[in-house]
Amino acid sequence: MKRVRVEARCKINLGLEVVGSRPDGYHEIDTVFQTVSLADAVELTPLPAGEIRLDVLDDRAPAGPSNLAWKAAEAVIEATGAPGVSIRLEKRVPVAAGLGGGSADAAAVLVGMNALHELGLGATALRRIALTVGSDVPFLVGGGTARGRGRGEEIELLTPIDGVWFVLVTPAAEVSAREAYARARIGLTGRTGFIKLICSAIQDRDPGALGLALRNDLEPGVVVLCPEVGRLEATLRERGATGVVMSGSGPTVVGMVRLRADAERIAASLEGAGRRIHVVRPVDTGCVISGA
Repeated sequence: MKRVRVEARCKINLGLEVVGSRPDGYHEIDTVFQTVSLADAVELTPLPAGEIRLDVLDDRAPAGPSNLAWKAAEAVIEATGAPGVSIRLEKRVPVAAGLGGGSADAAAVLVGMNALHELGLGATALRRIALTVGSDVPFLVGGGTARGRGRGEEIELLTPIDGVWFVLVTPAAEVSAREAYARARIGLTGRTGFIKLICSAIQDRDPGALGLALRNDLEPGVVVLCPEVGRLEATLRERGATGVVMSGSGPTVVGMVRLRADAERIAASLEGAGRRIHVVRPVDTGCVISGA
């Protein structure tokens, strides 16, 4: 293979509970991930051993070693002795938005290098390497609908979701994951078992129950940093979303509806103010090799 193209599908969090702090500096979480149809485009071509190049078609994302796509390439080379790689990254997923765009790019590099260099790595080996790059990367290698525990890397696949659409609304303001987690009120959020409720609604294929169960422990702290998150959630509900939640560490707000036409109507009504808006559907895969 001389070139591999990969769709790097991003994720939303239908629920996120912050369970506690960890000695390694991360937080223990319990979350429900869902990959969606919004994706970055990643193109890989081979380079001689030891060489990595990264071309990012978006000046909001780093183009050097701090980019997770670069880190993923380094991790594959270190773990397998693979040759080098040139990465061309077309960003479509908003940056620093709680959608795991950078992690999806990293997962795409892992999957793409495995194919490009014919490394023969299975899913378990890919996820093992993925965890050295970032907490969301192991899930995004395979994607779908899943419960994530630990740092998010302990994956339990759930029944695929269908029959719903999502409106993703990303405010112009950015919120760092570090700030979001620093404001999490661990142990003071009034536990209601909402992650189990979300999983049960998914298992029962009950969109109504799912919409009522959506929740994110990080949201109250993020609303202080970015009040538009709270305003957008209220607006989405007023305009017909049957479930609303902030994704990940924010600030993207997700509105769930049953019909694509309703999603497109709501999306059109929210345009402006520097927001980025996407109408997406749930998908049952993560990285997809789209051509060679």
